[in-house]
Amino acid sequence: METTATSTSIDSPKRKYCRLLEPVRDHEGHIRFTETVEIVKEIDNLDRHMYLVRFEDGSTTFVFPHEVEILSRPPLRNAA
Repeated sequence: METTATSTSIDSPKRKYCRLLEPVRDHEGHIRFTETVEIVKEIDNLDRHMYLVRFEDGSTTFVFPHEVEILSRPPLRNAA
């Protein structure tokens, strides 16, 4: 059983983002949909490719590639 992981550092200029295409449940049990999230880590485990993503409130969850759309640019943040 082989597991490989690629991390994206918080300080890295190559941070990746994606948009949820399907409802997903985070580790705290909240259902998320159509949010733009940061990809923290890419993982290959048991022939499955997954992303560990982080929401704006700090919650995380694993998603599969068919559940997200990878964004070519970081999302625009709303000005406070």
